[in-house]
Amino acid sequence: MKPGWRTCVVVLTSLLILLSAARNTRAQAVTGTLLGTVTDQSRAVVAGAKVTIKEMKTGVARTSVTNDSGNYEFPDIPPGVYQVDVEQPGFKKETRPDVEVTVNSTVRVDLRLDPGTATETVVVTAELPILQTDRADVGEKIGLTQLGELPIGGAVRNFQGLLSLVPGTVRPHRDHSEFFNAQDSLST
Repeated sequence: MKPGWRTCVVVLTSLLILLSAARNTRAQAVTGTLLGTVTDQSRAVVAGAKVTIKEMKTGVARTSVTNDSGNYEFPDIPPGVYQVDVEQPGFKKETRPDVEVTVNSTVRVDLRLDPGTATETVVVTAELPILQTDRADVGEKIGLTQLGELPIGGAVRNFQGLLSLVPGTVRPHRDHSEFFNAQDSLST
């Protein structure tokens, strides 16, 4: 083989390796997950219960059935406010309104069915927040009202100062001198 061909083969092989590695990278998440467990009054799991979620603004509904462990899951759903309904013959229908799913979040909604007929409905309007055990990450959502009312660092109002409100972050700082950091960016 001539020296020019070796270089060409090495370059093509390197390019193929880089392309195959790039294929496995993932983009930033733009969906969320809604999951939970359905139990009865005695805390026994209810298998085969029909769980329906409905996005309140669009009206789009999805349906699933609980597995043998009473668990259900709706992965990769768009962010929004959902209503969760569960039905099973011999039990009252239970409805959980105003369940908010945000970007890259896992929201747990555990439901309990009470004995009764399917024409009766139990609507849960409030519950105690439960400890997040489905994911190890911690995040924060800063709403528009909160953003408008918070002081964001003097006259400059740098949005990067909001990062210090998120649990687990350190105070924003400048990694470089003003000469090398003309845009005055911060690191957290």
